[in-house]
Amino acid sequence: MLSYNEVKIYYDNGQVEVTKILTSVFNSLLNNVSFKKVFPSDYRLFQIADLLCTFELLRIKLENKSLSRHELFFFGKESNLRRNYIRKLIAKEYK
Repeated sequence: MLSYNEVKIYYDNGQVEVTKILTSVFNSLLNNVSFKKVFPSDYRLFQIADLLCTFELLRIKLENKSLSRHELFFFGKESNLRRNYIRKLIAKEYK
């Protein structure tokens, strides 16, 4: 069990199903959880985490050759995404 006084979950309530999953899982596993609604414009760390998660999803989609037409349009080519974004983020990963 965690030895923290309180575990705070920051979420923007962007997706109803994700909100339901988060609240049910964390409330069933921990008795010291509080949920804080976040407005991304108020929290830089939240914005960074959201950006990193987005690029991680893009990396997975790139590996599986499942990028959408709109993603390919935005980045131009898979190689642009890989070279200009994914490689640079991988180089910054904490290992």
